[in-house]
Amino acid sequence: MGAEEYRSSLREFRTRLWDEIALNVATNHSIDREEFLTYVTDQLIEAEEIDDFSYVPYEGFGKRNRRIQIDGYSYSELDECLNIFIATPMTYDEDETLIATDANRYLAMAAAFLDNAEYVVENAEESAPGYGFAVDVLGLYSDVRKYKIFLISDKVKSKSLTQLDNIFARGREVECHVWDIGRIYELTTSSMGREEIVIRFSDFGIKGLPCLLASETSDYKAYLCNIPGIVLATLYNRYGGRLLEGNVRSFLQVRGKVNKGIRYTILNEPEMFFAYNNGIAATAYDIKIDVIDGMSYITEISSLQIVNGGQTTASLATALVKDKKDHSEENIQKIFIPMKLSIVLPEKADKLIGNIARFANSQNKVSDADLWSNHPYHIRMEDFSRRIIAPATNGRQYGTYWYYERANGQYAQETYKSTPKEKKRFAEHHPKNQKITKTEFAKYMHIYQLRPDIASAGGQKAFVKFADAVSAEWEKDNTVFNEEYYKNAIAIALLFRESDKIVRKQAWYRSYKANIIAYALSKIIFTVQQQYPDSTVNLKTIWQKQVLSTAWVKQIEDAAYVMYQYLIREDRGVENVTEWAKRETCWKGAKALSYELLPEFVAELQSLAIAKNEARDAKKSQRLSDQLNALVEVVNYGSENWAFLLEWNISHRVMAPSEIHQIQLAKNMDGGLISSEKKCQKVLKILEKCRVEGFPR
Repeated sequence: MGAEEYRSSLREFRTRLWDEIALNVATNHSIDREEFLTYVTDQLIEAEEIDDFSYVPYEGFGKRNRRIQIDGYSYSELDECLNIFIATPMTYDEDETLIATDANRYLAMAAAFLDNAEYVVENAEESAPGYGFAVDVLGLYSDVRKYKIFLISDKVKSKSLTQLDNIFARGREVECHVWDIGRIYELTTSSMGREEIVIRFSDFGIKGLPCLLASETSDYKAYLCNIPGIVLATLYNRYGGRLLEGNVRSFLQVRGKVNKGIRYTILNEPEMFFAYNNGIAATAYDIKIDVIDGMSYITEISSLQIVNGGQTTASLATALVKDKKDHSEENIQKIFIPMKLSIVLPEKADKLIGNIARFANSQNKVSDADLWSNHPYHIRMEDFSRRIIAPATNGRQYGTYWYYERANGQYAQETYKSTPKEKKRFAEHHPKNQKITKTEFAKYMHIYQLRPDIASAGGQKAFVKFADAVSAEWEKDNTVFNEEYYKNAIAIALLFRESDKIVRKQAWYRSYKANIIAYALSKIIFTVQQQYPDSTVNLKTIWQKQVLSTAWVKQIEDAAYVMYQYLIREDRGVENVTEWAKRETCWKGAKALSYELLPEFVAELQSLAIAKNEARDAKKSQRLSDQLNALVEVVNYGSENWAFLLEWNISHRVMAPSEIHQIQLAKNMDGGLISSEKKCQKVLKILEKCRVEGFPR
């Protein structure tokens, strides 16, 4: 893209963004600053730059009349990093730029909040959102490894803004990131939905990584390398969890990241690290190789992702920072780690990286339980979302689709190379406000399953717990996840998103919106189960109408206020309301609250017996669909391939005699049919078993 074309595209993007923000402000009765932050942080969450975001606007003065301002925060447990967000006022002016003086002033105001946390606790109103966060800066987040400040702006960064002031807070240097409209545009339009990491090893004072080409196909190249421990630790401390493949990151975040054995070797036997450690496996989209003194060196890597060896990497990084008194840096300088680096094409990255990670971690607990993007559950939800049309609303003469984004950046990729006309048509039938990510889907289902505390816990933690439950259920009976399940899930998504608009409009609303909504909806559903055991909420009607009834709106208004009052009660178990909402104890207390549903809402409940009958019918339909799909798959695989499998088994002896008989049935199909759909499913399971054992087709 040429410079003029880029500027034109950026202007068009900013104009669309301003229009979208103005519409959201009018719809949600909010302010443009909040809507802008919501848009940008949603993009950062999808790009895995941050785990979640809490909107906590606070302005004031600290000690010595120092100006304080923040707009929100995010905490990464994996990276032990506290991220602070501050936004410049919206300009709506294409010609106004963000200059260094202003950028440094805003960054200093955000850092001042950290420095003045004690002052805020002593002087702010307890009901102020910033008060609870200041309490946590002093307590919950007092021992973080790193502070980052994100400055968000709809201005274009000026050419003079090349160097930021060195900023310190609470005795340590702060890492600052400026996200101007240009950087936001590039992230939003990225084909992979994330900002690319480019690593140049000359920046670390080394030639590169000595490497040897080990394998090559049309889709894939593999190199054996040797990476210095100090480089790997520094990279992790710089980029954090972004270096880890998504499921590896989830695994470490939930199950602990520092391995005591690895730490012991770092501090006591660094020269034996290479012998004791299995090394790491990684992927990348591209590399640069230079031949220096007759040896090949990887001098640059684009989009590095560690798919195995996350604990090794995190343990090195943590030791480098936290064990300096034990000469950790000196020891890590002696360490070298073997690395298998796979180069994959970006367009095939989703499947290949997932499979590489899956099989590389086959001896660990990072497995199907972590619900990979290509797990059958995700594929089924994606399939439903592409072919099930939601009923038309708002006078439209056509229905639209809810878009389930199975892989990060998938929605943007749909029209990445499309014409403006094609993009417009896609947006009409797949509205952006009907896109749902995997983590959002998990949050909505936690609420429906009466765990608002887990839904409040943040994207990755909530997702992994959801994944564990779904994986176990899938193994028992995957027909539970049928078309009705999908439509009900969309109804819950619609409930949550409409509740967002409802809560914003309330005169009492100040903050903690996501927590209020999660608790209000779960409390409503829980109360129905307790007080009206023969009834259930009518999700079918919500799907059919794609809007909430007046009774639902009033019930949400009522429950939201009750839950707000409960969450901010002075006798709550944790000072910070956002953190309190994540505790199971908080939800137990909310369930115990006496609460009555509105009569008009009760009148709209559905008979539980009817709902159960519909659920049984949906399971039967899914079972039939699975059987028919299995039949088609067996037929399409072809007699020639089934015959080849039988020949392969003669030398490999993987199949039992009864399984050989099943494959012979598949090979000898008459008229393209075999005796039953159930046998087809058995045949496909045998095929998968053989593929795991090395069958090449």
